[in-house]
Amino acid sequence: MGNCVATPSDQELRVHNSSLSTFSPPQVPPSLLSLLPFNTRSDMGLFYELGRELGRGQYGIIRLCRCRSSGLLFACKSIPKEDVISLQDTETIIREVRIMKRLSDSASSSTGGILRLHEVVEDKTYIHLILELCQGGDLYESIAKKKRYPEVRAASIMKSLLESIQVCHRMGIMHRDIKPENILLIDNSDTSEIKLGDFGLSLEFSRGQKFAGLAGSSYYMAPEILQGEYSEEIDLWSAGVIMYIILSGAPPFWGPTEQRIYKAIQKGDLRFSCKPWDDSSSSAKDLIGKMLHPDPKYRITAASALKHPWILHHAQQSCDKQP
Repeated sequence: MGNCVATPSDQELRVHNSSLSTFSPPQVPPSLLSLLPFNTRSDMGLFYELGRELGRGQYGIIRLCRCRSSGLLFACKSIPKEDVISLQDTETIIREVRIMKRLSDSASSSTGGILRLHEVVEDKTYIHLILELCQGGDLYESIAKKKRYPEVRAASIMKSLLESIQVCHRMGIMHRDIKPENILLIDNSDTSEIKLGDFGLSLEFSRGQKFAGLAGSSYYMAPEILQGEYSEEIDLWSAGVIMYIILSGAPPFWGPTEQRIYKAIQKGDLRFSCKPWDDSSSSAKDLIGKMLHPDPKYRITAASALKHPWILHHAQQSCDKQP
């Protein structure tokens, strides 16, 4: 999540001479190796001051971070290099950094809903990703508190998420792990903007390219992933699951185990019969149905979803409320 970086510990160097002897180089501790295939600053403490822990990810700890020269606050994701123990791990980190750099360096103002990578610092023991700071927690925490959202707020969240997915897909980037935990709130207000983050499972793709293998989180996994072949349409499925959850407080496909969840997803029995849906508009249900179409060929795209009457109607309502 791709460039390959081979290290002395990953390969054997064989030198054949007249006596057919074999030479093996000494093992180099991962902490002394440069893992990234591009130049970065190497002295974290000289430029940034680390603060309290904000959270933990698959590969590292996220802390509050202050730039010494400007005083600006960021979030710093510090990945211990000793934990990057395989070539696949190395490729994953390099791909995540490369994708975030592409998105952050884009001149398009429409990338505003995507978490920005400010800088990368690689020292002897860590790869530090200096990220835009979001202080409102994540959407999962917000859903846990609010249970469900009114349609106007839900539409605002979905519009921003769909715009971010559209930008990614136009740039040939598939997120592959869109879920509430990876959608960050800038602040604690009820109208906070959101940022799509955590590109650790993302891939770069070309039109028509197909991929295989499990990817993502169980509740948000598209049926074609379970069937063995998928492409960028999986991101729209995940977004549809999120829309269902923020309007009802529950996932559309549920099970007590991962295997039961997978079976429910493949069965595709989408229902709007429970009580929370009695107060929801038919337009909202229509958009969810289009995003959760079991056949990716007929699933709505991000561009088309942004033109759906439900999004347009609530976007206009928000504009009318502006002073």
